[in-house]
Amino acid sequence: MRERLSSDAFRSIIEKSFGPLETRVMEVLWNKQSATVQEIVEELNDEKNYAYTTILTILTRLTRKGMLDRIKEGRMHRYRPRYTKEEWVKKVTSQAVEGLLSDFGELAIAQFVDTVGSTPEQLEKLKRLIRELERREED
Repeated sequence: MRERLSSDAFRSIIEKSFGPLETRVMEVLWNKQSATVQEIVEELNDEKNYAYTTILTILTRLTRKGMLDRIKEGRMHRYRPRYTKEEWVKKVTSQAVEGLLSDFGELAIAQFVDTVGSTPEQLEKLKRLIRELERREED
């Protein structure tokens, strides 16, 4: 069974992928599941007064990055996240791990095991995940 990340851990990972305003826009979209530029502006303006064009620029950028789908609705567009928050975090962390393994191979694995091994509860989680993986391979 996989551990669920805290909201702080999610935010930390997401903020490393996006700027602060992009992060806020993505959070609004993840909460609403889809929204128009105006709906996002109204939501964010409870915190700070953002111009319509600023939010439109952010949405255009996020769409180019492959984070959003843009759906035509009459004369306006509705934006929808292409990934759930959990899918995005999984994708980003997977890419980071694959990059470390590709660049550093056995050294990356050894460092990971050393780091995990210094915390007994983390080591137990790792052992459990390895056992689960081995059981799946046997089936």
